[in-house]
Amino acid sequence: MEIRGTTIVVTGAAGGAGQAIVRALHSAGARVILTGRRLAEMEALAGRLPGSVVLPCDLSDTTALDRFLDEVLELGPVDGLIANAALPATGRIEEYTTAQIDRALDVNLRAPIVMTQRLLPGMLERGRGHIVFVSSMGGKMGTARLALYSASKFGMRGFGASLRQDLSGSGVSASVVFPGSIIDGGMLTDAGVGASPGTKGVTCAAVADGVVKVITRDIGELDVTNPTVKVASKVLALAPNLSDRLKNERMLAYADQLAEGMRDKR
Repeated sequence: MEIRGTTIVVTGAAGGAGQAIVRALHSAGARVILTGRRLAEMEALAGRLPGSVVLPCDLSDTTALDRFLDEVLELGPVDGLIANAALPATGRIEEYTTAQIDRALDVNLRAPIVMTQRLLPGMLERGRGHIVFVSSMGGKMGTARLALYSASKFGMRGFGASLRQDLSGSGVSASVVFPGSIIDGGMLTDAGVGASPGTKGVTCAAVADGVVKVITRDIGELDVTNPTVKVASKVLALAPNLSDRLKNERMLAYADQLAEGMRDKR
């Protein structure tokens, strides 16, 4: 899809990757509707991007989400959705309350599905549109202390892949982007940890470039990560039982540090 002249909704627009995606889409000629919870950050960014619109929303609040989508549709036709928002949902599952589990799944998986269900009919009617789900390499391979997060990101991958097939020939398409460890924004920065052991990590700008790429080239899935992580994900897809052998004390210590740093985000 040609981005110039489109209107695209970006969730999680207050965070590092979200802000980079907003800037990249605006540079490509889109009018961007920013949503997230941190109003000040979004307004500061939108103030530098003429034509941008800020509509704050807590995606874990189902009533607020419905109201937000009503407001979006009142603004006019929407040509794209970038489902980027996510809660880190790190740590052992037995440490979570049921309410915390619901909140993570509402933000990471339910909200993208509901937004798709509401925004897709207009795209289909016009025969133009693209929906991008920003998953994670954790949506391709499970790692310690990320069971809930990976469950939501695996779900996003399945939804995006099936949706893409449903949309074949309609003029509307769907893609899934899989970032690796983002080192200049997001949960690693918030937790005060670096990239996963053995990797260099990726930047927010690289994720944004990936989003633009899948839209303009209509790519179904795109990994935005280091070559070693790409290889590991492919090996584990063929031999998933190897994951236990790859686990070591260094990786577990890192996972515990990340989970502790994100405990207050549940």
